[in-house]
Amino acid sequence: MALNPIVFTEKVVRSFLRYQLTAYPFADERLHAQMRRLLSLDETRRSPLLKGPYISLSRPFRQGATVEDLVNEGLFHPHMRQRIPSEITRIYGHQEEAIRAIRAGRTTLVSTGTGSGKTECFLYPVISQCLALRDKEAPAGISAVIVYPMNALAEDQLGRLRSLLAGTGISFGMYVGKTPEREADVAGHRLPAGASLADYEAKLAEVRREKRSETVYPPEEICSREVMRTKGRQPRILLTNVKQLELLLTRQRDVELFADARLDFLVFDEAHTFAGAQGAETACLIRRLRAFCGREAQDTVCIAASATIADRRNPDAARDFASRFFGVAKESVVTVSEAYEPEVWAGDRITPPPVKNAGRLLNDCVQAVEDENGDGEAIRIVYHALATADLAAGKWPEVLYAALSRNELLFQLSEELASPRPLHELPVELEKKIGRPVTEAEILAWLTLGAAARREGRPLVRPVVHGFVRGISGAVVTFPESEPGPKLWLAAEDEIEAGGGENRNAHFPVTTCTTCGQHYFVAFLKDFDFTGRRPGGGEATGDGSFWLPLEEAQGGRRVVLLDRIVGGGEDEDLDEHERTAALHFCRRCGAAHTRVVSRCRHCGAAGETVVLYAVRQKKENPGLLSNCLSCGANGRRIGSTYREPARPVRATNVADVHVLAQDMVHHSERPRLLVFCDNRQDAAFQAGWMKDHARRFRLRALMAEGLKSGSLSVGDLAMHLDEILEKDEALSRALVPEVWQVVRREGGGGRHEQERRKFLRIQVLREITLSSRQSIGLEPWGRMKVDYAGLDPALPWIQENAYALGMPPEDLRDGVAGLLDYLRRKRVLFDPEREIFTKYWMDGDLEVQQGYLPQVGAPVGT
Repeated sequence: MALNPIVFTEKVVRSFLRYQLTAYPFADERLHAQMRRLLSLDETRRSPLLKGPYISLSRPFRQGATVEDLVNEGLFHPHMRQRIPSEITRIYGHQEEAIRAIRAGRTTLVSTGTGSGKTECFLYPVISQCLALRDKEAPAGISAVIVYPMNALAEDQLGRLRSLLAGTGISFGMYVGKTPEREADVAGHRLPAGASLADYEAKLAEVRREKRSETVYPPEEICSREVMRTKGRQPRILLTNVKQLELLLTRQRDVELFADARLDFLVFDEAHTFAGAQGAETACLIRRLRAFCGREAQDTVCIAASATIADRRNPDAARDFASRFFGVAKESVVTVSEAYEPEVWAGDRITPPPVKNAGRLLNDCVQAVEDENGDGEAIRIVYHALATADLAAGKWPEVLYAALSRNELLFQLSEELASPRPLHELPVELEKKIGRPVTEAEILAWLTLGAAARREGRPLVRPVVHGFVRGISGAVVTFPESEPGPKLWLAAEDEIEAGGGENRNAHFPVTTCTTCGQHYFVAFLKDFDFTGRRPGGGEATGDGSFWLPLEEAQGGRRVVLLDRIVGGGEDEDLDEHERTAALHFCRRCGAAHTRVVSRCRHCGAAGETVVLYAVRQKKENPGLLSNCLSCGANGRRIGSTYREPARPVRATNVADVHVLAQDMVHHSERPRLLVFCDNRQDAAFQAGWMKDHARRFRLRALMAEGLKSGSLSVGDLAMHLDEILEKDEALSRALVPEVWQVVRREGGGGRHEQERRKFLRIQVLREITLSSRQSIGLEPWGRMKVDYAGLDPALPWIQENAYALGMPPEDLRDGVAGLLDYLRRKRVLFDPEREIFTKYWMDGDLEVQQGYLPQVGAPVGT
């Protein structure tokens, strides 16, 4: 079953909202309940973090010629029958138009939507020409250069070329910044010369089945720069980007790559990105490339592909662009856009009756569609509940298609969704059309069924869902008099909007302890100081002093506050706590007073103040929390910056993108994803962050797999990991890059293996010494349990003391184990090999510099 966008969006958004709830956990039940309610976990479409969804319907493309017809006509090489995937027997109409134009030697601009098969428009003619050159035994030389604006797009195309060209003898390669210089630097598995497509697919399936991360290279792929530059071994098809192409034409050592180049085709994908100054520079580069290869404008077929560059109302604009960009006559340019199949709806359509419990039916509908192995009975039950009619006998996708084609509600919905519309607007419009109320849940249910219905493999409707998701932009609390405690908001703007555009209450940003979830509030006050016994500074009054609220940018000093300690004793009094001091805050402006006042000294507002407790700060870290008052987790200094043990309840873009990407890949049929960033720096940071976090969880997953076989010692678990990485070099490079940076794996000296075992032992020890308040790890997840060798109820010491205490030996044994757990999680642990937790680690220590071990500070116990 193809991906259902309605179901897919629901799953991804719901999972993302759950992540937002767990990423910033509140130990305080009041705030946790408010957070859950604000995120709308039970009704994701109402969440303030989701804008939309906007829904439209994708129309089916007009069918073109069959692959067999194109081969018989001579437009395709005969071997294309075997190279084009077997499920593709007929191409789209716009693909046929583009292929005919390219084969005729015309400059072609393909402007069709995402997912319309733009790549096949130029790739099939290119491969067909290369097959013909192979048959003629033409000398080596580049036939096609395909240029992408981003490496990610080139890498995506490279994977497709491997499947299309494996076993053909047609050479290809990608030359970008990350392409290895030497053949010896190529990591992965290279198939031997003469390997077939079946060999490639079998090896690829094996790698995926074993969840290895190594790349499989068919013999046709040229992977290193040195081979590409070798005369007679240049790739027939070259993938690159604009910057790299310019370097290739500039550096003397690379010019051999274009020796004897035919340059039959020059392709620019995502051509709309080549605008302005970059477009002008690229146009000059195109002319330089043709001149370098000794080709005239009419000798090279130029192709541009883009989803947005053409204007149907003014096709000359696209021709003008292609003419200037490629340096060809405007009359020779062909523009290709989509053509659609006419939609067929029955003339005798019926309006279904009103639906009760539409929300429950939507859930049933989603579950029924997801059950791919079912016999369709669940679909029939859901359809009957929605339409109060039974489906006819037969295969359920076909009979569902026939039934829904007579559905007036779905027909009117398809008319409304010719362009994207917000979901919340559709019920009103449909009520006007069909004369009865319609709910959002009912709309989604009909769309879900429509996307599942099939005739000749085509769905009745193709919903496209657009959703704009954001993380928590910065949670704050207010203290309105109508509320008994703090009122949580996901953003200060939400509170202002709820107040009719007025800022009626003071906003206190919220932070939570990363270990235990204890919450803290933050305020900025003028001339505030709390490094001594009592708060100092402020402005004096007759009965005390007060501090004016002042923005941090204007010189306000940061104050860490709390209203209660979660997990503390019921009789714990913050007024008597040695590290806190009570302050009375104005609920409206946020001014702080040392005593109860009937009217704020700053804004003059009358009313009861709210008592919050300021936390004493250290002189070396003013305004920052030194350690959590609930669990004792310490802050730490990293270089010149200090990191508090608590972090703001504010989303970070890089983490949100990572979580969304994981969910989208997890719920998709083809685990392939492109993430677009604003610039190269953002893209590099996003990729590095995702890679680093993914490898940590992958290492934990390998530990969990090893523990499935039974109990293992620390050393045995480390050796289990080492054996896996020894067999899989690509996985080793991905999971333990620190080791590869220290020493490469060369020869038989064994230094690399020693460093790897050292690193893995440290990671296992770090895993078993996670704090008891830590929520991320194998032990908190219930995937690992730590036992102590020799600690048995039958021990004489256990027996004697259990008898003396009048308790079962098993209970005493569990009590001792609990005490050892407490000490272990405090890192009171002796490692005889490295003494990781019993020595002082400094920034200059080798293990810290190598990245094997973070700066853990002083030992807790020796």
